[in-house]
Amino acid sequence: MEDQLLIKYLLGETDSVEAEEVEKWIAADVQNSRYFEQLRWIWENSARLLEKSEIDENEAWKQFKDRRVIIEAKNKTARHTVNLPVWLRVAAAIFLVLIGGWALMSNLPGPVRALYTGVVFETLEEPVKEVLMDGSVLTLNKNSRLTYSQKLFGKQRLVSLSGGEVYFEVVKNKAKPFVVITGDMRVTVLGTSFHVHQSPESIEVIVDAGLVRVEFRDQLILLKKDEKAVIDVSSGSIEKDINGSQLFRYYVDGKFVAESTALPLLVEALNKAYGSKIRIASERAQNMFITTTLEYGSLEKNLEVLRETLDLSVIRQGDNIIVE
Repeated sequence: MEDQLLIKYLLGETDSVEAEEVEKWIAADVQNSRYFEQLRWIWENSARLLEKSEIDENEAWKQFKDRRVIIEAKNKTARHTVNLPVWLRVAAAIFLVLIGGWALMSNLPGPVRALYTGVVFETLEEPVKEVLMDGSVLTLNKNSRLTYSQKLFGKQRLVSLSGGEVYFEVVKNKAKPFVVITGDMRVTVLGTSFHVHQSPESIEVIVDAGLVRVEFRDQLILLKKDEKAVIDVSSGSIEKDINGSQLFRYYVDGKFVAESTALPLLVEALNKAYGSKIRIASERAQNMFITTTLEYGSLEKNLEVLRETLDLSVIRQGDNIIVE
């Protein structure tokens, strides 16, 4: 559903066919209803702000028209799906809010602010889930940071990942692709679930559902469910492979799910999650496979489960944990 048509509906300027289309769309899904209510909230609060505003609205309108002329000169072929008066009235109101509405802006919920500006989501010691206006869900692992924007009349939903890892559950919207940028890498999806881990040395993309387009410098690959790409930042190489486990989801689900998983892979996930230094010291343990579910809680309890399940010895040597 185009934002322009929703705003036209809010203004009471849709015909009966358009109104029915909007109402069916709102009733079809709870996420659609939530998006519309947030849009209504923005419009109503913008209107109230303008009533109290002390700025010169005539001057603001002139400034807006001047900006509009510049934009149209740069893009003469731009298509508009609503009548020009509606577009101008809505855009002008938003422009006035941006000029005089700092108080309103500071009180907007985070996901709603993304319609106007980039919103920063950042975590420290615990994973955090964020629900966006369109119903998409971002799960940020600890020590992760990103900026999100979903401009009201923009053509994409944009994430700039500064570091860490994030699991994306993206609601499908063909009109507004979801784009994740980190360094020289660009991921584009319409609606899917995927994980991105970014470090100074490498970038990892794992697809949980749907299709993901990955671009890195002059290279392009497509990933589907249960495939992953690992990018070596220094060399610029991309390695595409099958993703053999669901361990990467530990910060999303709060547990490590191992299904006939090689023990070294589980140990690697535990080290990553807890910042521990577990090392497998015997060939016997290196070749073991395990099926279990470990809660993302106490490392000591999880080590005890491994010890009992696989008949291993677990020895601490300073900061190191030796498994054999």
